[in-house]
Amino acid sequence: MNNTYSKSEQNEQSPISPSLRLGLTGAILTTIADGITAIAVLTAIDEAIIDTEKEKQDQKELDEKLEKMQQQIDKLTNELTKRGMLI
Repeated sequence: MNNTYSKSEQNEQSPISPSLRLGLTGAILTTIADGITAIAVLTAIDEAIIDTEKEKQDQKELDEKLEKMQQQIDKLTNELTKRGMLI
């Protein structure tokens, strides 16, 4: 007795309908797409954090430069006042 079945015989005995298989395939693909979307969102969050930190650093450097310039202006103003060149 031969226990091997032809492909058509195996398909006839399969308890899972093609529409259920198609639905499962769609669910798997949706899950993969959701995973990719989650990774994209995490990447966007990381980029936003990096951009915010860069902006803070740039602003800090600008503030330091402005403070230094103000100190230089104050020093020059004092020198000119001492020499009587500024009223």
